[in-house]
Amino acid sequence: MSGEKDQLTLTKLRKRAGLTQRKLADGLGITIKTISGWERGVTEPHLTIAETQRLMEVLQCTFEELLEATSQPPQK
Repeated sequence: MSGEKDQLTLTKLRKRAGLTQRKLADGLGITIKTISGWERGVTEPHLTIAETQRLMEVLQCTFEELLEATSQPPQK
């Protein structure tokens, strides 16, 4: 049975890549506040194709993983 614990999140992708919020923000040229908002579900990423590709490179993830991580509300 798949539960919330199995849900792929941006936080899990970031940690899997061995990154802090600071390193992810620096790698994307955005603020930690933006990363934090994404991870908490306060804001959604609104990225260009190039920015999405860069996010996938930095997180070392596939498009499908990124889509899954951003398609569901974060765990509470």
